[in-house]
Amino acid sequence: MKRILYGAVASLILLSGVGACTAESVEPQPEFYVKATKDGNPWVVPGSGIYAKSQNEFFVFGEQRDGTVTQASLRLGFAVPTEQPLPTVTKAPTLLPTTWTVLVGGDVIVDGYTADSLSETQLLITRLDTVQKVIEGTFDATLRRDERWSKQEETIRFEQGSFRVRYQ
Repeated sequence: MKRILYGAVASLILLSGVGACTAESVEPQPEFYVKATKDGNPWVVPGSGIYAKSQNEFFVFGEQRDGTVTQASLRLGFAVPTEQPLPTVTKAPTLLPTTWTVLVGGDVIVDGYTADSLSETQLLITRLDTVQKVIEGTFDATLRRDERWSKQEETIRFEQGSFRVRYQ
């Protein structure tokens, strides 16, 4: 009788242990994405890109939607590097500013942050495929809230960022 009782208890412990070891659900990363640690929190959103051929500039966009009419967009802009291998591209914010814009209804700007001279954006282009029209890279950026929205020194920090986007 004791053997059966010990066997039943051992089986229950084993089954409860197996049930407790379920894999964590990990959200799949989109094929084309912009991701970073945004103010200390993981941030992954679908990404896209635009190549302005006449100006020889790329723009990378990461769009965050929350299921309502509000959306936020990170824009990284940089001139096309001509050297090979591709160098680190650091642009003065006055030329191609990195921006974070919050929109309501797709066209009303309700908040915004921009990189200024005190907080440059660092970009490293790691891959540029002109046949498949895919660009990949890494970035770090500190953006300050535009004075239009607040006089306080508020910032958003994107660290260890990377992107893989298809451009048009």
